[in-house]
Amino acid sequence: MAVKRTTATSELQTQVTELSEQLSVERAKTKQFGTILGQMRYRVVEVLELEPKIRTQILREIDTVFNRAL
Repeated sequence: MAVKRTTATSELQTQVTELSEQLSVERAKTKQFGTILGQMRYRVVEVLELEPKIRTQILREIDTVFNRAL
């Protein structure tokens, strides 16, 4: 029975390691996505010449996506 327990423990450790690596990859993607949304937000505010009402609506939409993603 000790052999089965060791094998099960080893398999679980492997799975935890794999899941941790996958989580790190997904966190990096999420961080990159947040950076891109931040750049988009900057461009809407500072670069594009928009009417205030339109700018506000676009920023609200970007912020909604940002909050859902992060």
